[in-house]
Amino acid sequence: MTFGITGLSGLISRQLTSRPRKQASRKVDTISPFQYNACSDDQAVTYLQGIKAGDAPGTYLLVGANDSPGPAPLGLAYVGAFDRVSNPEFNGSSGTGTWYEISVPDSFNSAGTSVYGPDNLGAGLVNYVGSFTRDLGDASPSPANPSIVGFAYTGAVDGSTTAGFREVQGLTDEGLPGTYTFLHSVDGGLAVGNTDLGGLDERTGYFSLKSTPFVLRLADGQQVAIRFPGNDADDSDLVTHTAYGIWYDGEGQYTIAGGSGVVLESGNGLAAGAGYLIDYDSITGSFSNYTEFDYQNRDRTDLITHFEGIYRDSSGVYWLPATSVGLDASGEISIASVVKVERGLSGDFLARAQWQPIEVRDSATDVKSVLSTGNSLFGNVVVGLASYPTLDGQLSQAAYVTLGN
Repeated sequence: MTFGITGLSGLISRQLTSRPRKQASRKVDTISPFQYNACSDDQAVTYLQGIKAGDAPGTYLLVGANDSPGPAPLGLAYVGAFDRVSNPEFNGSSGTGTWYEISVPDSFNSAGTSVYGPDNLGAGLVNYVGSFTRDLGDASPSPANPSIVGFAYTGAVDGSTTAGFREVQGLTDEGLPGTYTFLHSVDGGLAVGNTDLGGLDERTGYFSLKSTPFVLRLADGQQVAIRFPGNDADDSDLVTHTAYGIWYDGEGQYTIAGGSGVVLESGNGLAAGAGYLIDYDSITGSFSNYTEFDYQNRDRTDLITHFEGIYRDSSGVYWLPATSVGLDASGEISIASVVKVERGLSGDFLARAQWQPIEVRDSATDVKSVLSTGNSLFGNVVVGLASYPTLDGQLSQAAYVTLGN
């Protein structure tokens, strides 16, 4: 994740003085690890990052990477059911479905690929979005020589349609090409992502705290910077946003999910963060109904929340996978939740959401995860990353899939 959650726990550790009341976690059937093995003795961690429905009932289209974010991540896709099977066809990988390795073309000068979001077009065709790491050698990253570049893909589900890949270098608020670009989610022909220059901010002393979230139109590559209330083009408000999820509501209307953060003038980094929803009218180009959501509906500055994706059910209710950094009653500092948000009669989002923490446990040992992320959600299925304590005092990471009741 490029926003906060993986790098901000240290920034807020000094603020963790109050703990929320213990809440009942969401009841789930967990499969963890749910992983891909590139070889028989593969020790790489699998990161599950995006999910949509498959063509057949009970099946899903899942994307992610191994060893991501790393110097040479391997992009992945999985099509099939979520079941407790060690599949000999794929070196003991999880599930009875089919795994695919996804890589951008060699012509992109890529050192590794990570797939963040899928959209199932049916009949074996998909849209994928993600990012790839460029091999810069000894050169320093810059807008003219970017380190991480986004990509969009349309073609066969196995990634074999080479002509279907397109490089995407985002533009910042100032109109400059980004040194780091991530495309996170795709739905209904539009994708969302973030870009930034990647340098140290002179006012805060922190790396990449200010970034530009944008909408990408797959048909022609046009980018539209997402405009938030009070947003400016010169960073004077020191508010940063990310865009991690997009859902097509129909008739040219979309809903975007992500996170917002406030940067302190004193150079203490990101002091507070909340998940948000905002509507986008692709016909008029306007944004509306911006609403922020704090963890468990509390006004707190010791916990940062981020919406990692978005799902809208048939009744028009939104379900958001969320990751929050802070302390809960059990002493955890990364909390995965499912958040339910409804609209009011006027079409705006009701600010008081329903939060349900997810209790993730290792399938073999029943050990509870102490650091969990909620990366994506579709229907009653959530995917993410869990960290389990080991006997030697370390943490062992593993992907998880939960199927809610």
